[in-house]
Amino acid sequence: MIKGFILAAGYSTRLRPITEHIPKPLMPIAGEVLLDYIVKNLSVFTKEIGINLHYKADEMQDYIKKQNLPLKTFYEKEILLTGGALWNAKEFLKDSVFVVHNGDIYSDADIKEALNWHIENENAITLLVHDCKAHNKLIIDESGNLVGIGSSENSLAFSGIAIYSPQILDFLPDGPSSIIDLWFKAAEKRLKVKIFRIKYNFWFDIGSVEGYVNAVFDKLRRNFTSIYIHSSASGCELIEPEGKVVVERDVKIKKPFRAKNIIVLPETELAPESRYLADLIIGRGFKISIGKINDTESLISGGSDRRYFRKDNKVFCEWVKLSEDFEKTILLNRFFSEKKLPLPKIIEIDRDRKTIVFEDLGDLTLYSWLQCKRKDEDIESIYKKIVETIGRLHWKISKEAIDLNLPEFDYSYFLWESNYFLKECVKEFFKIYEDLDEDFERIAEILSKAEKVILHRDLQSQNIILKNGKIYFVDYQSARWGPAAYDIASLLWDPYVKIKDEIRKRVVDFYIKIHGLDEEKFLKELYLCRIQRHMQALGAYGFLSLKKRKKSFLKFIPYAIDLLLNDFEDCHIHLPKIKAITLKLRQKCKFLL
Repeated sequence: MIKGFILAAGYSTRLRPITEHIPKPLMPIAGEVLLDYIVKNLSVFTKEIGINLHYKADEMQDYIKKQNLPLKTFYEKEILLTGGALWNAKEFLKDSVFVVHNGDIYSDADIKEALNWHIENENAITLLVHDCKAHNKLIIDESGNLVGIGSSENSLAFSGIAIYSPQILDFLPDGPSSIIDLWFKAAEKRLKVKIFRIKYNFWFDIGSVEGYVNAVFDKLRRNFTSIYIHSSASGCELIEPEGKVVVERDVKIKKPFRAKNIIVLPETELAPESRYLADLIIGRGFKISIGKINDTESLISGGSDRRYFRKDNKVFCEWVKLSEDFEKTILLNRFFSEKKLPLPKIIEIDRDRKTIVFEDLGDLTLYSWLQCKRKDEDIESIYKKIVETIGRLHWKISKEAIDLNLPEFDYSYFLWESNYFLKECVKEFFKIYEDLDEDFERIAEILSKAEKVILHRDLQSQNIILKNGKIYFVDYQSARWGPAAYDIASLLWDPYVKIKDEIRKRVVDFYIKIHGLDEEKFLKELYLCRIQRHMQALGAYGFLSLKKRKKSFLKFIPYAIDLLLNDFEDCHIHLPKIKAITLKLRQKCKFLL
C-alpha cells in the first residue's frame, strides 16, 4: 500500500499578513482550496494520507473534520522541520513506499508515473524535479543522481514532491531535522537517490505573494476566463471589471467600483472609498499590492494552438507556422473593418516571426462577464446587441462580399464536422464504436441547401469581447459561407455558458424580426444547426482534452450532451441513431460530473 504525506506545519511568513488569517494550505485558488486539491491528487494512488500540523493547527483540524478529508494528522508541539515531520510520523510511514508533498505546491504533476519508476528501479529516494531557473539548486550527475546543492549547468529545481522507500526512516535523527540532510545521508550510504523530471501543465509554489497571484491568475487563463466569482459571494454586479477579478467565498461587495487584477479573499466585506482598485489582494482589514507580475503575460487561448500574450499594451498572436489562416486573418480583418464590423485593429504584421499584433481590448469576454450573476434583462440586452451586429454580417456585409474567396459550409464540410464528433468524442473519448452515416447525411443534405451568408463560424462566448459597453468579435479566421442559423446556434446554445430558454427564445425572435426572416424556415434550420454545432463542440472537447491534454475542456462535455439531447426534442425531423448514441454518452459521462 502506497502512502502519502503532506508537509503543512510551517508559519508561512512570506505570505503574511494573509496567513495571519488563513493557513497556507487552506489558501483559495479561484474557488479551490489548495489542501483539497493536493488530497485529490494523492488520492489517485492512495487512500492513506498523513499531514503534519503546527501553525494554526486548530483551524486546520476544524477544516479537515468539516470537509471530511481522509487525513491522519500528526501534531507537532514544536516545529520539527521537514525531516522531523517524517520522524514524528514514522510509525505511519514505515510499512510502505510513500510520497511527500509540500503543502504549498499547486501542480498537476504526473506523480503516478514517477511512483511507478521509483518502484521499478528500487530507488531509496526519488526527487521530482523540473527546470525552473529561479529555483535550480539541485546538482545532478549524468546518471541522474543527486550530488550537491548549488548552481551549475546541471542544476535542476526540486518540485516540492518526493518519493521515499521506508528504509530511509532509519537515517532520521530524533527530533527536528532537515529533509535535505536525509537526502545526502542516504546517498553517503550508497542508496539510490535519483531525480525524475516531471510532466505537468502547471506548477506553482504559492508560498509567496507573487507565486500565489501567478497561480490564481493562471487558473483563470486555463479556465478561459478573466473573472471568478464564488457562488456564495454577493454584490458582484457592482464590480466593473477591467482586468482579472477573483472574488472568493462569502465575500460581500457593498459599493460599486472598477477593478483590475484583484483577488478578494474569503469572508471579506468590501466597501471601497476609491472607485478604482487595481493590483491588489484584499482581505479582512488588509490590502497587499501585488505589483507587476509578468512583463509578458500569456492570455487565454482556448482550444487554439496559437500563442497569445500581452506586452506594451498590445496583444500578440504568435502562430506555429505561416498558414492559410494567418493570411485569412489579415484579409478578413481588413475587409470586415472597412465594413465597420467591430474587431480589434491590426497594428503590425511580422511574417518572419509569424506574429500579428492587435490593439488590446482587455480581458472581458462575454464568457467572463457571465461568470458573475447578471439580471435577465442585462443578459438579454447584451445578446440582442450581439445578434443585431452579427446579423449585419449575415444579411448586409455578405451581399457586399460576393467575390470574397471564402470556403463553403457545403455537404462535405457538414459531414466532416459530424464525423469529427463520431471519431474524437464517440469513439476515441467514450470508446463507443458505432456508425451514424444515415443521420449525418440527412442533416448535411438539408443544411447544405440553406441560403448561405458569411458566418463567423465560431460565435461562442469566449470569442466576444466587451469593452466600454461595446462588443467586438475575435477568432473570426474560420469564417465561411453557410446558414446564418449556425452562428445563432453557436451563440445562444453555447456549452460554455447557461442562459434561460426564455431569453434564448426572445433573442431568436428579435433576430428574425429585425432582419425580416421567414420564421418557420429559419427555425427549422436553427434546430438542425443546434444539433450540428453541438456535435462539432463535443468532437472538439474530446480531441482537446484527450489528445491535447487540455483537461479544462472536460467540464463542458456533460452540458454539451444535455444540450444535444434537448435539441432532438425541438427538431422537426427524426434522427434516431444520433439520439441513441447521445443517450449512451449521457450515461457514460457521469464520471465527469
